[in-house]
Amino acid sequence: MRRILTLTCMLGSLFAAQSAWAGDYVDTRLNFTLTDENLLVKPGETNPSVPGVRIGQPNSLGILFFDNYDTRYTGYENLTHLVIYKKMGTGRFTAEAAYVLRLLQFTDVNLSSIDDGSYIKLTYWLDRNHEFGGAKTNIALTVFPLNADRMRLGYSYRISWGGSPIFFKFNPDLPVGAAPFVTNTNPAPGAKLQLSGERYYAYAGFKTSMLLNRNPQVNEQVAVYGALGGAGVDIVPQHLRLEANGGYFDRGTNPLFFGTTVGPMGMTFTDYPVASYGGTLQLTAFKGISPTQSADFALYRNDPMVSASRYFARPAYLPGFNWMASGEFTAVGTTLQDVSRPNSTTTQLSYAGDVNLRAQFGHVRLRGDFETRSLGYILINQPSLVPYQDFPAGSQVNSELFGVLGVDYFWEKIGFTGGLSVGMERPATFTPPAGQTISGPLQGNTGGTLTTSATIVVRNEGDFSILPEKDAAGHVLHEVPIFAAKAELREDFLEWFACILQVYYQNDGNQTHLVKAPDGTSLREFNHPNQIGFNLTLQARY
Repeated sequence: MRRILTLTCMLGSLFAAQSAWAGDYVDTRLNFTLTDENLLVKPGETNPSVPGVRIGQPNSLGILFFDNYDTRYTGYENLTHLVIYKKMGTGRFTAEAAYVLRLLQFTDVNLSSIDDGSYIKLTYWLDRNHEFGGAKTNIALTVFPLNADRMRLGYSYRISWGGSPIFFKFNPDLPVGAAPFVTNTNPAPGAKLQLSGERYYAYAGFKTSMLLNRNPQVNEQVAVYGALGGAGVDIVPQHLRLEANGGYFDRGTNPLFFGTTVGPMGMTFTDYPVASYGGTLQLTAFKGISPTQSADFALYRNDPMVSASRYFARPAYLPGFNWMASGEFTAVGTTLQDVSRPNSTTTQLSYAGDVNLRAQFGHVRLRGDFETRSLGYILINQPSLVPYQDFPAGSQVNSELFGVLGVDYFWEKIGFTGGLSVGMERPATFTPPAGQTISGPLQGNTGGTLTTSATIVVRNEGDFSILPEKDAAGHVLHEVPIFAAKAELREDFLEWFACILQVYYQNDGNQTHLVKAPDGTSLREFNHPNQIGFNLTLQARY
């Protein structure tokens, strides 16, 4: 009897396994990478430390400032997506739904599993013959039951905003949250209603989440929300497109104010709201190379009628000279505590913008990206350097500026691509007012003391370098430009496989680390400014 029961369970397991066939997993990426971020240093001489030549994913020193401009990923991850997709419809009505679970492995025992944009989409087509040459005009409602991070504002992913981190959500792409201010474990679902035609679109959407109101008189989870909207039109079909979007986000209350007001009956606490609001405008001119959105904005589909190549589109080499030029600008305001008037708020204005150039003729591709982000924009999700507090009057605040030019050539017969990118960056910085120090809950890889009157170089949220205050001659130290170049050789074979060699050089005189002085105190020293590194990757994407 026991054998019969065991056999029945085994057959049942096999039958169940068949129902979750391999095709339910899409956008799978496997990377076997031999890497060393800097051949010129030993472990402990940089921050983060460079362990040496090894197999694994490179750390932040192995990702140059111009890499992966239009995606959230570094390109070295090992991940997959379980997508359970269903689509049904009639001539005028289409219903789609997808359960999307992303599995990202940092190590063999460290696995991140998140909802990556599960959705239900209902579409009404004004022309029932839309699949047979009719008009494509439609009205679509898309709802995200758990995670609406793919519904963002802006267009280039590097400078997009309004995703789930606007509600202080953890960054699931890192093994550990970048900073302790990220405390929201509640979902951030949302919905979008969009009208689309062949030359235009317009949409309105909203998101919600919950945050802890730290007012001692409340101390409960309260609902917060975001409202979004946008539109786009092809002014000249196939040549000129204008797009705009914007939004308002309620981000709860500012915890720095509690306990600052005393009423006649004792202590009272006033809520000071935190909100971010702004808009983005983009103009794109093109011929042959059509504007596309980042794959990290798109919805996942597991449709047997749709090739998996939609997730890994290889470059198209069209006849003639093809080009695209786009410019984008974003302005955002965030209400924060006013340092000079601690019992009041002020609006911290921030901005970001870029110009993206693309060209292709024959098997040659050219690329140019030029971007700027103000310090407040880089730190919009914290928000600000000291969270919830504006920059002090008299402080020196510099924006990030960078530009990169790239070229590559494709040898079609052997599937081989060779390319070179060269870029320069002035990093964003903050210097306290003369005679003052910045002391507060700074978040990131600062290491050691956080009270300093020195310049702080800010690359991203949680990625800071505090410079020594003065050099040996007593001169005040400031940031210096960063120069980087990367050569890439890539061999694509058997449709979904590639072997990639990247060799790069970077000169960054802003990286620092802590060392112990003879008297036991901690001192900041500069890293070796020159960096030579490589990545040799065998990759499968399917």
